[in-house]
Amino acid sequence: MDNIKFQLFRPGHDMNLLEKQPGKPSYDVVIETADLPEQVLQTVQAYQNKVIHYLHQIAWLDGLARWTITKTLPSQFIKYFGKALDVYDESVHYFLGYLRRQGIAARCTPGCAHCCCHMPVGITTPELIYLYYGMHRSGIFPRFFRRCMEAEEEWREILQQCSCLPPGETTNEGMRERTLNSYHCREHFCPFLQNNLCQLYPYRPIACRMHFSLSSPPWCNPSHFQHQHAVRFNLEPGENVFAALEQIENHLQLKVSDTMVGGILELSVNVMRFEEISWIN
Repeated sequence: MDNIKFQLFRPGHDMNLLEKQPGKPSYDVVIETADLPEQVLQTVQAYQNKVIHYLHQIAWLDGLARWTITKTLPSQFIKYFGKALDVYDESVHYFLGYLRRQGIAARCTPGCAHCCCHMPVGITTPELIYLYYGMHRSGIFPRFFRRCMEAEEEWREILQQCSCLPPGETTNEGMRERTLNSYHCREHFCPFLQNNLCQLYPYRPIACRMHFSLSSPPWCNPSHFQHQHAVRFNLEPGENVFAALEQIENHLQLKVSDTMVGGILELSVNVMRFEEISWIN
């Protein structure tokens, strides 16, 4: 069974609804799908299987290994990846409905963009390709690229500051967490955001699709005095979905940064030289 993780973040507090997992801090509590009613479990699993099916369809396509040389990919790549994300969104909406019936209602609304000053990380190559495709379809690729450069400069400045910590004070994982938190607190909004709305919403990565809040939207603002008490959660896909994404990634044979901005810049400059990907039937 491929478990979805429901991760709830509330610094310094526990929720009675959830049983704290051994070894987990109080701000990171996880419900596995094994804890769900059988009907919900089966429905979630059916969604997951559909997502995995579409991702496997991509992995079996010809021409993935040489795409960085030919600058071409099968048009079915976009078709299947879009379907995979659509099904994942359907699973999220279904699960949000289940949580709402349990008295756990997400407070996120269009125009609320406080979470958009996070730096998305763990972005896979297929997600970067889909986002790059969306940037070109927008008709304002140069503007998005310039904003990505500005965000990357901010990110590297924070990363350099965090790397100057005394040896042994933090691990690599701890340093990255500190960097992510520092970036968020600077409220440098996503390069694809305009008037608090995502201009590439259909092409956004999974990290942007799975994050929600139970608190009043202003509390999610890192400068709000109640921010530390905001309750946020992720609806993370199951491990088999990530395994299917990794399979595609292995076929694509591209090693770039897993931060959204860094990966997009490397793909744009080092691989595509700003050109559009050619899609062949």
